[in-house]
Amino acid sequence: MRHIPTTLFIGLLAACAETVNRPPPPPVDWQSFQAQSALDGGAPKATEKERAVARLYIEALASPSFGQLGSMLDEDVHFTLGDKDTRGRERVLRAHEELFGSFDERKSAATRVFRTDRSQAVEWTVSGVQARPWMGIDATQKPVVFRGVTLLWTNDDGSLSDVHVFFDPAVVKGQLGVGPSELKKLPAPPMPTGTPEVFEQEGTAEESANVALVRVRLQAVEDNQLSAYLSTMADDIEMLTLDHSQPIRGKGPAERVFRTLRNSIGDLDTVVRNAWGVQQFAVLEYSVAGLQLAPLGRIPFVPNRLFNARVVDIFEIRNNKITRIWRYDDSGALEPSK
Repeated sequence: MRHIPTTLFIGLLAACAETVNRPPPPPVDWQSFQAQSALDGGAPKATEKERAVARLYIEALASPSFGQLGSMLDEDVHFTLGDKDTRGRERVLRAHEELFGSFDERKSAATRVFRTDRSQAVEWTVSGVQARPWMGIDATQKPVVFRGVTLLWTNDDGSLSDVHVFFDPAVVKGQLGVGPSELKKLPAPPMPTGTPEVFEQEGTAEESANVALVRVRLQAVEDNQLSAYLSTMADDIEMLTLDHSQPIRGKGPAERVFRTLRNSIGDLDTVVRNAWGVQQFAVLEYSVAGLQLAPLGRIPFVPNRLFNARVVDIFEIRNNKITRIWRYDDSGALEPSK
């Protein structure tokens, strides 16, 4: 599988010189947009089998040949990673083999799980040693540790109907000694220990309000409304990305990202693919499409380049302001200097 870079607000890039083949949209969790009264008993809850899914998925990432994962997948399961879009149990197993199977001595751990009655966002860390070719790189026998997030949709019996994976291949390539020079110096993240934090949707009006807030933020980018964009964030907002070891802080860097996006992408269009609120957090999967007008960080300018790309943001919200963002895309190309 080839690696294609993207931007900070733009997820996994599917670019070409003239046209873009957009994959079919994943199932939108429309229920998460609807406010529910706490008086009605809160949100529907996941079944016991669904509650086990995050743990079983993480264990499967470290299992030989991903055999454990096969038993979890619905026969017609759907998978996405950037411009890779496939369906069916065997194809989804092969996709995981392509992504993780080149690394021996593989270990995996979850850090946080955000759960609704039918969807889960699982933040994970994977470590291993590159024993076989991976994304065009010959076996190096070098160790890697990298982070990502997988969005999972579950059936009542605990089987998976949809799997969306987000991580940064460029960060992994940096650990293998290739790719952008700045990523070769990036320290590997620590391997988590202990039990992951689990947050479960409660069905409150606050959760729905949090989803509405992050949608306002994204719509402000499309509408070129800087003041509306900045108004959603706390003054000391922090953004944590895969290609930096320390968070970026403050509205100043956020404003620079906004201006770079608007100056570099023409006819910018944003589409929310999935969103749900879970206690003080909101999970947002979205796409950004447009026409490249200028260089985008590490992405050189190519005339008439069209693209359609995806990203997952996990927001923490306090007092109706976004205080932290954990971003999962594959380059952080528009990330401002600290």
